[in-house]
Amino acid sequence: MSKLILTINPEVIRQARAYAASQQLSLSKLVENYLKSLPLEPGQNELKLTSTTAELAGIIDEKELDNIDSYTDHLREKY
Repeated sequence: MSKLILTINPEVIRQARAYAASQQLSLSKLVENYLKSLPLEPGQNELKLTSTTAELAGIIDEKELDNIDSYTDHLREKY
Protein backbone atom coordinates (compact mmCIF):
# COMPACT_ATOMS: atom_id res chain seq x y z
CA MET A 1 0.00 0.00 0.00
CA SER A 2 1.08 3.54 -0.74
CA LYS A 3 0.13 6.66 1.18
CA LEU A 4 -1.34 9.75 -0.44
CA ILE A 5 -1.77 13.16 1.17
CA LEU A 6 -4.77 15.20 0.00
CA THR A 7 -5.94 18.68 0.91
CA ILE A 8 -9.74 18.65 1.18
CA ASN A 9 -12.30 20.98 2.72
CA PRO A 10 -13.06 19.75 6.30
CA GLU A 11 -16.83 19.73 5.65
CA VAL A 12 -16.33 17.50 2.60
CA ILE A 13 -14.23 15.15 4.72
CA ARG A 14 -16.95 15.05 7.41
CA GLN A 15 -19.60 14.20 4.82
CA ALA A 16 -17.38 11.59 3.17
CA ARG A 17 -16.63 9.93 6.51
CA ALA A 18 -20.31 9.80 7.36
CA TYR A 19 -21.15 8.30 3.96
CA ALA A 20 -18.31 5.77 4.19
CA ALA A 21 -19.50 4.70 7.65
CA SER A 22 -23.06 4.28 6.38
CA GLN A 23 -21.70 1.97 3.68
CA GLN A 24 -19.51 0.13 6.21
CA LEU A 25 -16.35 1.27 4.42
CA SER A 26 -13.27 3.12 5.53
CA LEU A 27 -12.72 6.52 3.96
CA SER A 28 -9.56 5.13 2.34
CA LYS A 29 -11.53 2.28 0.74
CA LEU A 30 -14.22 4.71 -0.45
CA VAL A 31 -11.59 6.89 -2.17
CA GLU A 32 -9.85 3.82 -3.59
CA ASN A 33 -13.14 2.52 -5.04
CA TYR A 34 -13.82 5.90 -6.62
CA LEU A 35 -10.35 6.08 -8.16
CA LYS A 36 -10.75 2.55 -9.53
CA SER A 37 -13.96 3.63 -11.27
CA LEU A 38 -12.15 6.32 -13.29
CA PRO A 39 -11.41 5.57 -16.97
CA LEU A 40 -7.96 4.15 -17.64
CA GLU A 41 -7.37 6.31 -20.72
CA PRO A 42 -7.63 10.12 -20.73
CA GLY A 43 -10.75 11.22 -22.59
CA GLN A 44 -12.42 7.84 -22.14
CA ASN A 45 -15.84 8.60 -20.66
CA GLU A 46 -17.41 5.17 -20.57
CA LEU A 47 -18.24 3.65 -17.21
CA LYS A 48 -17.32 0.07 -16.47
CA LEU A 49 -20.57 -1.87 -16.72
CA THR A 50 -21.37 -5.42 -15.76
CA SER A 51 -22.38 -7.60 -18.70
CA THR A 52 -26.04 -7.51 -17.67
CA THR A 53 -26.06 -3.72 -17.34
CA ALA A 54 -24.26 -3.36 -20.67
CA GLU A 55 -26.94 -5.51 -22.34
CA LEU A 56 -29.72 -3.35 -20.89
CA ALA A 57 -28.10 0.02 -21.59
CA GLY A 58 -29.98 1.99 -24.22
CA ILE A 59 -33.02 -0.29 -24.57
CA ILE A 60 -35.46 2.45 -23.52
CA ASP A 61 -36.42 4.68 -26.42
CA GLU A 62 -36.08 8.37 -25.52
CA LYS A 63 -39.68 8.91 -26.66
CA GLU A 64 -40.78 6.58 -23.86
CA LEU A 65 -39.20 8.79 -21.19
CA ASP A 66 -42.22 11.13 -21.32
CA ASN A 67 -44.45 8.14 -20.54
CA ILE A 68 -42.34 7.29 -17.49
CA ASP A 69 -43.40 10.51 -15.74
CA SER A 70 -47.08 9.82 -16.33
CA TYR A 71 -46.66 6.19 -15.21
CA THR A 72 -44.86 7.40 -12.07
CA ASP A 73 -47.78 9.73 -11.34
CA HIS A 74 -50.18 6.82 -11.86
CA LEU A 75 -48.26 4.66 -9.37
CA ARG A 76 -48.19 7.45 -6.79
CA GLU A 77 -51.95 7.81 -7.01
CA LYS A 78 -52.52 4.08 -6.88
CA TYR A 79 -50.29 3.41 -3.87
